[in-house]
Amino acid sequence: MKYRTKNYITLILSISFSILFCLGVGYYQTKKIILDELRSKVVSVAADAAITLNKEDILKLQQSHNDNSLEYLKIQQQLRQIRDVNRRSDIYVKFIYLLNPLQNQQNSQYEYLVDAEETGSKDYSPIGQIAEEASTVKLKEHLNEIYSPEEFITDAWGTWLTAYAPVYSNNGKYLATVGVNLYANHVIARMHKLIDYGLISFSFTLAIAILFGWFLSKQQASALETLHSGVKKIGAGDLTTKIDINSNDEFSYLANEINQMTIGLQQREKMQQNFARYVSKHVMDSIIKNGDDLTLTGEKRKITLLFSDIRQFTHISEQYTPEQVVRYLNEYFSAMVEIIFRNNGVLDKFIGDGMMVEFGVPLEDEEQELNAVKTALEMVQGVEELTKKWRSQGKKIPEIKIGVGIHTGLAVIGNIGSEKRSEYTAIGDTVNSASRIEQLTKELHTPILFSEKTALAIKDKMKIKFMGEQEIRGKADKIKLYTLEELN
Repeated sequence: MKYRTKNYITLILSISFSILFCLGVGYYQTKKIILDELRSKVVSVAADAAITLNKEDILKLQQSHNDNSLEYLKIQQQLRQIRDVNRRSDIYVKFIYLLNPLQNQQNSQYEYLVDAEETGSKDYSPIGQIAEEASTVKLKEHLNEIYSPEEFITDAWGTWLTAYAPVYSNNGKYLATVGVNLYANHVIARMHKLIDYGLISFSFTLAIAILFGWFLSKQQASALETLHSGVKKIGAGDLTTKIDINSNDEFSYLANEINQMTIGLQQREKMQQNFARYVSKHVMDSIIKNGDDLTLTGEKRKITLLFSDIRQFTHISEQYTPEQVVRYLNEYFSAMVEIIFRNNGVLDKFIGDGMMVEFGVPLEDEEQELNAVKTALEMVQGVEELTKKWRSQGKKIPEIKIGVGIHTGLAVIGNIGSEKRSEYTAIGDTVNSASRIEQLTKELHTPILFSEKTALAIKDKMKIKFMGEQEIRGKADKIKLYTLEELN
């Protein structure tokens, strides 16, 4: 999918989500305000009715329980007057009634004591009929308080917003509860209007966003196409390319930066041509980064050298064709080089089936000894995994073993060679000692050996084992050698 299309879709979706979110919040808040306002009104009606009703008439009616009594008719007339006064455009009271709690009922049911509806109406509830809604709204829990449920109440007669208010006798004793049902269809209709207005607003805003987004995405796509075309030419090697965007925005700034980068690439290409004689790309990049001149001078510094060699490689190579030997060696070296680079090592050179690796160059490395020993351990493990892989592939090859020697000390580091051909390498006694230590791995029957100087740096980080003192060719004094304890 093109950036223009993704950008366009993202913009429309973002705007749509934002609008819908705002409409949702607005609808929720408006709905809450409307419901709170109506709930306040219906609660007020219920509270006023509870105060207005004649308490003596209620007491007499509870005793007589006769819907033809004078008390019933008086209370019913009072309720009708309250109902009719509150049937307005802003509030429409559908039902108003008086509930009487049934005595000796564990579920605390209520019966209708007086209903304001006209006698004979299908909505009329006679005295003594059970009021199911009282259980639904858990009226018992709110017996002595003015109460209005948070949500609409739905029953056999419809959907309502209700309120209840207790009626007390003159001496403060609870008598009954006035119930008021506000017709909810009126409220729901008002809310539906809010939704309609919101959808109209959303559609109008979305239409504007689509037009604006199309124009903006087209403008951005044009700038991106110019940038893409220019970068593609630069990537193909045309470093004379110049990108012109005059929009005075981030695209214009990016074009200017790319033009500056192209100039830098031109300079870098010239430098790389001078460094083409170098084998190590890592060294070449480091010299270019630090701006060093290509000279044959060097420096003396502490480094850690690692030498590795495949044991009995000559015997192994005699069993295979030259093509097979090269193929196995390439796969072996690829795996080993990956381990070396992963631990900040620099591959100096391949020596037949062996390798010379340096740690602590060209950049300082405070953990060069640890990185070198970790590399040796991973190389030994890597060779075992490589042998298993070859055998799982059905290749009949003997088990390969390697020896790794490590030594830390001072060495001369620099570009060694002639003006036509040179390499960044290390020379000195430290290099020779590391090579001799690697040769001793055969005599001491261990894949990894390292000198005391290397051991002192890692003794608190890895478990090591003393292998004794050994003579090294070319050195008068014996050297203490160590290996990793986990190898034995």
